[in-house]
Amino acid sequence: MNKRTKRNFTLIELLVVMLLMGVLMTLMLPAFKRMITGDQVQQLSSNLKLGLEQAQSHAITSRRYVALILPNPQMGKNKDQWLGGYRMAYVDRKRSDMKTDETTGKPIFDRTPKWIFKGWVPDTTWKAPVAGAKLLLIVKGDDPSAYDQFKEGESLDITIPAKISAIEMSPLLKINDYIPEADSTNKSDVDHAAIIFSPYGGIIGAPGQSDDYHNLRLAIVECLENGDNLIFPSRDTQGKPTNYLVLEVNRFTGRTKYHQPK
Repeated sequence: MNKRTKRNFTLIELLVVMLLMGVLMTLMLPAFKRMITGDQVQQLSSNLKLGLEQAQSHAITSRRYVALILPNPQMGKNKDQWLGGYRMAYVDRKRSDMKTDETTGKPIFDRTPKWIFKGWVPDTTWKAPVAGAKLLLIVKGDDPSAYDQFKEGESLDITIPAKISAIEMSPLLKINDYIPEADSTNKSDVDHAAIIFSPYGGIIGAPGQSDDYHNLRLAIVECLENGDNLIFPSRDTQGKPTNYLVLEVNRFTGRTKYHQPK
């Protein structure tokens, strides 16, 4: 083999190696991208899972109702903690209030239980949200979307709000006489504010509505803020996010588990 032939052969080998490297990089790029962009989703999911587990454990050991306060636009308070921050608080159950029927003038009882804020769990502070990921949705476990089956790279099969102001957290419970940390005297009632664990470890359903005792599922999504708008860096052709995790809280046991893409 002369020098020219040998040189050509070496160039061919080099081109083949470069081609193979290009193919490998193409195959590895999605996984690498998920590894980088998924950190925030995994971190926030881990934070929330830990918070839920701590709230359940403290409810059992203290023999008290413990609420995991999850600030969001519907709650209206603690804006710096919206969509990912949390803190544990004690709450008490108030069974009913007596009211007067406007038509008959007779006394009636409102049998809907109320949850009264009794103070923060000692030695706890706010757990801050995670930049680049948000808790965007909480649904009841029997929702048709189910979240029971995932395929990697496919979008979250449910409508996700595109604006922060439109985010829906209706399965969260209302807290009465809530006192934000920055205001030690001004009490207020806050809607859609908390997941409450009983002293037996399970979660409390919607007050007065027996059909609302379900598992809860929390969707944590990779997203960025632009004013009131949400931007999903990883999304499908319809704009739905593809980088997410879902946590499920069992209504009876209070245990939390991951639903992850497979």
